[in-house]
Amino acid sequence: MMRYPFLLLFLINQFWFTSARCPSHWMRFSNKCYLFVNRYPLDWINAMIFCKAYGAKLAEVKFSSENSFLRHEARRLGGSFWLGASDIIMEGTWKWMSSKTRLYYSAWQSGQPNNYGNTQHCLHLYSRFKYRWNDDHCYKKHNFICEKAA
Repeated sequence: MMRYPFLLLFLINQFWFTSARCPSHWMRFSNKCYLFVNRYPLDWINAMIFCKAYGAKLAEVKFSSENSFLRHEARRLGGSFWLGASDIIMEGTWKWMSSKTRLYYSAWQSGQPNNYGNTQHCLHLYSRFKYRWNDDHCYKKHNFICEKAA
């Protein structure tokens, strides 16, 4: 028999609820926390650095349900949002740059990616395409979405 059952319950309760929460201003979906940054647009590289400073990465979309959630929130907030994929290393080979994995799920707008001007290498949810995926110039400033584990 345990001597301190209330201590055990307290610790379980603290661990369960602390680990299940997202930081302030982050939104939870499934097992991830997302931060939609729409007050300070950045170019793709600086958006990636910003996310990393918060122990996160630019969002890497793995499932249709996750994409639907991100599109809904982006639409609600307005503006286009950077995601974490690029084909800057090898043209036409899109990878999630933080995890270095290929895109097995995608939601490109019809006709995209098109590498317009041979200089579009970064992925964003494009407001003009109803928040479908588009490749864009990495130097452009857009809102962005950070993600980390819940």
